[in-house]
Amino acid sequence: MTAAVAEPTYATDLTAAPTAPAVTLVEQVQSVADPQDARNDRLAAAAQRRAAARTRDLTALLRERPDLAGVHAPADFAVDAVRWCA
Repeated sequence: MTAAVAEPTYATDLTAAPTAPAVTLVEQVQSVADPQDARNDRLAAAAQRRAAARTRDLTALLRERPDLAGVHAPADFAVDAVRWCA
């Protein structure tokens, strides 16, 4: 006895709109990559917060201890950048 096997049907009219939205490979990959993207977003936000905290603390230090000005050029540059942005 042979079982009836359903044959796939293919659309022959290429101008007709599809009846169901097709899931593309890109969408499948994006759905898998979403947790990684969320993790990367969290890491980037944490890095920005750390950079802001370092700049804030450096500015406070050089405000409290003006004798340290000129000791480390990148620190002076960062403090001047903050002053010009404020």
